[in-house]
Amino acid sequence: MINRILFLAIFIFIGIPLTFLSIFYSLNYSGFCFAKMRYLSDEEKLRIAFDYNNREDELPVYVGQKVKYYEHIKYASFDEYIKENPDCCSIIHGETYKIAQSLFIEKPLFLDRITGRGFRNLIVINFKVRYLDDNGNQKVQEVRFGNTLRNCGRPLSIPFYKDS
Repeated sequence: MINRILFLAIFIFIGIPLTFLSIFYSLNYSGFCFAKMRYLSDEEKLRIAFDYNNREDELPVYVGQKVKYYEHIKYASFDEYIKENPDCCSIIHGETYKIAQSLFIEKPLFLDRITGRGFRNLIVINFKVRYLDDNGNQKVQEVRFGNTLRNCGRPLSIPFYKDS
């Protein structure tokens, strides 16, 4: 009789909380956003990454073999950009860190992934930077950006070098 009561007490006080914690951390690991109580759609991820790059005042432009930063002419919206560049963006699911390792991005720790601070996917945008050159002429140059997002969409941008 004591064994059953002890077993029930252990199950109630240890088993049930551990079950809920494991469900919570498993959902975090899989990319679930608890603030919105859902997974972000691919379109939302693309919009977040685009907005992150578009809001920057200066973006890198390749002049010869050097990278210079010019003030870019921002796009009005993601919809405007996507109309002009329908094949601009892609999402690489899964093993992002293998791609990003060459860019000195550390592999997210297991603890980062289960807490929702680590990244899972790489959003690649071939971003056409519109800018005024030193002579005041408007130019356009395509720069490739890789963006990683936390579970609820907090971005980190990784500019790719021309060789990659």
